[in-house]
Amino acid sequence: MHKLFVHHRSPHHSTYSGYAQLLAYVEGKVIDGKDSKLPYKLSKYFSGRKSNKAGNYDSNSVQKELELFTSLKKTSRDKCLVHYLNAERDIRYNLKFKKNYPNTRFLATFHKPPSVLKERITETKYLRKLDAAICVGQNQVEFIKDWLGIDQVAYIPHGVDTGFFKPDPKVEKEHCILFVGQHLRDFELLNWVLPKFLAYDKSLKIKVVGIPFALKKIKEVENVVKLSKVGDEELKHLYLTSKGLFLPLVDGTACNSILEAMACGLPIVTNAVGGNNAYLEGTHSCFENDKKVLFQEVINLLENKTQREIKSILLRQRALDFDWKKIAIKIEKFHNKLNGSET
Repeated sequence: MHKLFVHHRSPHHSTYSGYAQLLAYVEGKVIDGKDSKLPYKLSKYFSGRKSNKAGNYDSNSVQKELELFTSLKKTSRDKCLVHYLNAERDIRYNLKFKKNYPNTRFLATFHKPPSVLKERITETKYLRKLDAAICVGQNQVEFIKDWLGIDQVAYIPHGVDTGFFKPDPKVEKEHCILFVGQHLRDFELLNWVLPKFLAYDKSLKIKVVGIPFALKKIKEVENVVKLSKVGDEELKHLYLTSKGLFLPLVDGTACNSILEAMACGLPIVTNAVGGNNAYLEGTHSCFENDKKVLFQEVINLLENKTQREIKSILLRQRALDFDWKKIAIKIEKFHNKLNGSET
């Protein structure tokens, strides 16, 4: 069976972050548009004529479509599987004309929660042609089935590189709480709690990692350190030297920052929204979606070293369930099932 992976990488992800990490653990051809012979001006022109109501579609999407079309033509007589690693983008014409590829199965992985999918993707005629879908959040499964009319929908968690993101007992902890990222983060809640952290303890630092646009949303508070363009090693160092990750979300499915903190054994305080409960099951890290409750849980964590040590062990153990090697095996079993070769 031929496998074609339509690849997209978010520019703000570290080298060891994101769903594209899957490609290191599976065999198949990567479709990223680099082999397309279409000039950039033409791809830009064609993408500009298409609406984003069916998902993000840019010049690189056009190049991927052409590269995928060429690859499918070469394998038209054989069993083939096309896996869009990001269902929220790049999907158009090859699915529209899928009847030309009777031996090919198309599936995609969805990353956004239902609230975002409903708002951003109002035209579903292409996505409805998918043969199957993978959800990285339990909160997506029933929605995807109903929204797109797809029967074969599997919840397969997002993976994490537990070899790179791992605890280091030699590293000393700073009197610091960490906040990482921008997508679906609850900046309103963060801004509410920042001065309260300062009032609680003027020596406590809050380190916030994000892109410049996101950092502008954060109040200028004395004990806040804003960090952008953070490299891989520096990011890991922040996970290892902080006393806790404070990450309130407005919604979500899988969160790279939470997975990476888990793998590093960093205690976490987050709210029970989206897919958080499933990922953090048994770690006592998910709490009521109430700003006063979340603030108090951070204080409890700071004041109880034993609690931090216990949570560190639980989180690392839980993260090992999401090691990319294990996740890749689950995804490949789903691939085989779709092509009738399940073992």
